[in-house]
Amino acid sequence: MQRKSRGDQPAPDRRTDQGGFRGRAPVAARSAETLPPEQVVAWRRRALDQQLPAAGFPAGSGVPSLVYLWATMFLVAAIVLGFAISHERAVPPAVVDSQRDNVSKVASSMRLTINHSVEDLDQRVASRPPSMPDAELSKQVVGDGTTWNRAAVVETASRRPLATYGPGLPFELLPPALPVNETFTITTPEGPALVHSIGLDGTRTLLAMQPLDIDEVRLSPDARQGVFLLTPDGKSTLMQGVSAVPEVHLPVVFRGLAQSKSIEGHPIRVTEWSNKQLVVSSAPVGETGATVATLIVADEAGGTSTTHGVLLGLTLLAMAVPSFLLMRVALVRPVRSLLKQAKANACGEVSGKRHPLRVAEAHRIARALTLTSGEPSNARGRRWRWRPTVTQGLVVATVLALLWPAAAAAVTLREPQPSIPDQLVRDEESRAEAASTLMGKALNNGLATVSRLSQAAEAGDPAQMTPLLEHELADKQRFRGLYVMDPSGSVVSSAGREPLRNESLRGEAGIDLDNQTARVPVVYAFRVAANGVAVVGEFNIDYLLNMLREVDGQVRVVDENLRTVFDSEGFRAFQELGGNARKAAGEALKGGTVGLAQAPDGRPVLIAAAGVNKPNTVAPLKWSLVVEQDLAGLRLPESDGRRWTLLVAGAAAGVVLLSQVWQYFIFARPLRRLAGEADRISDGSVEVPIPPQRHDDIGALAMCLEICRQVRHTGSSRLGGAIRLRGKEDDCTVVLPEVAQADADRAAPSPDDRADHYPADRDERD
Repeated sequence: MQRKSRGDQPAPDRRTDQGGFRGRAPVAARSAETLPPEQVVAWRRRALDQQLPAAGFPAGSGVPSLVYLWATMFLVAAIVLGFAISHERAVPPAVVDSQRDNVSKVASSMRLTINHSVEDLDQRVASRPPSMPDAELSKQVVGDGTTWNRAAVVETASRRPLATYGPGLPFELLPPALPVNETFTITTPEGPALVHSIGLDGTRTLLAMQPLDIDEVRLSPDARQGVFLLTPDGKSTLMQGVSAVPEVHLPVVFRGLAQSKSIEGHPIRVTEWSNKQLVVSSAPVGETGATVATLIVADEAGGTSTTHGVLLGLTLLAMAVPSFLLMRVALVRPVRSLLKQAKANACGEVSGKRHPLRVAEAHRIARALTLTSGEPSNARGRRWRWRPTVTQGLVVATVLALLWPAAAAAVTLREPQPSIPDQLVRDEESRAEAASTLMGKALNNGLATVSRLSQAAEAGDPAQMTPLLEHELADKQRFRGLYVMDPSGSVVSSAGREPLRNESLRGEAGIDLDNQTARVPVVYAFRVAANGVAVVGEFNIDYLLNMLREVDGQVRVVDENLRTVFDSEGFRAFQELGGNARKAAGEALKGGTVGLAQAPDGRPVLIAAAGVNKPNTVAPLKWSLVVEQDLAGLRLPESDGRRWTLLVAGAAAGVVLLSQVWQYFIFARPLRRLAGEADRISDGSVEVPIPPQRHDDIGALAMCLEICRQVRHTGSSRLGGAIRLRGKEDDCTVVLPEVAQADADRAAPSPDDRADHYPADRDERD
């Protein structure tokens, strides 16, 4: 038996309907002889509805416009809620973020200093002779007292001192179980102190203590700023500045910060203060248990305007509703009205008064339906008149819907940038100073490592230094390569990557920048011993950049010629620094710290620069460090309103484009193709079938039009039938010859065999 593809005549239907008809479907020709016309039409409509696709979500032609309306209403609620949440007066979040970032840089600088002193102590203890007496070891640990000011060798179990040097250690403040090979903090009557323990053997432990100090921080007297150091015992010590609250309230203000392992920052509302709040920020100092905290009194600022948010939401809704109605008029209403007419034509129903179809594609399809179904058309004889297409209607709806996002974005971008609070300028200066100090300490620590290796090379064989160089590289990531040179300049020992330095060493020791290498900046530390043997360490660029990337904002380091040496956001080596940052960097090279809140043209900026001159070993570099903030990222109330408006405008534009693309490609284009098929039928060509390609409203229209084409081609017996959605669009169509009724009855299978011999009928029944 030959299988029929889409476009064939209706397949046999052996169901028995409620009217008692049995046989092939449709049976309109035989039914018309025994039933009134209205019952025949009702039977055809029932059979047609069972075979046409149901346009449920998301296949219906009205779904895209509804999704657009729902999404727009969601955006309206979002923009109103976004402006309403931040409408109260409060400390600008940008100030809290700035304080949090500054305190983290102070903690990082302290951690770097502590790590260097601990590493140096561990190296000295590890390299001591095994027979060194405990008293001599304690004396060497203290040395001149610039780092560690007291030391003791004690029994690990009983903590009984075996040898001490310097002021006695406060054993009553140490933990009950003495930690071994750990670093922890305590609070002495003189202030907070750092204790480092080193296990000498199974019974003895070396304890070394040094006072904790904080690098000088640029404080704001107007904000009554103070820097505190918190220890695990719950005590707080004012290290710099003043305390904005009485000491009795400090335990409440710092509650939970000493045990926190993360960077904290939040405002606290004080009942007695008007239009001011207390901002507390804290950051842990590595694994020492100490925490740095800052307190400032910050001014409150007005929040976003709820009225402005409501106005934006109402205007968005006012533009969305007409666009939604245009979508319904241009696509949804014509398709639904046309589908209603098409179903009536496909069932042979004589319709009454019809609504005019003012869309071109719908009018062309309706004309083809009336011509093929044989129904008299009221449109015949009328003069041609212009009708808009579906695409034109959707374009107008799109333009109308995009007016609000375009206007909102234009007005928002033309608004002046918010002014920069004074506290942010001071914080930016503190950030620049802290970053420059951190960079200086990292370079100085590298120089100290090179100096220690140089002393070892001077005392031993320079050619046997490779294992020690490799140990330094594996233990720390600050160098890309270490190498030892003899007095003639030849490398005798090396570790790491190939050297990039081209210029000769200048001086006996120091940190320098190789100006003869243009591909990457080569920063190196060196020391030339008395015997002419030199040790050189080339710094790892990524190591230095990672420190800069920890600073909030774009950080650039420039030389005395204002050429870029490092840039946290990517750079080309020795590129000229330009813009407002150049002015700030030039002023910082003269000495001091410079902060800019306004550009020469009046635009607000937030830039600070500080010279890299601490410690003294890095001052000969004549570098300047510049920190520049992106104002769009500052969390100021005015900026929050701008960002929220632009975000909603972008989302609204995206929703418009998505819904229109959906309607155009899923409905408008197929409807236009179907209108082309209808024009061909209207011109008298009814030989080529119309394949139903979709399971939606357009597919149902195509089915109804195909039924009417078959009626025009074959006769009214095709009314009420529908071709099936099977096969491919380009499958050929085979018209089978008519079979006599007697032969058809003899060839019909028994009811028991129908399910096996006619799987297509079983699908149709489903």
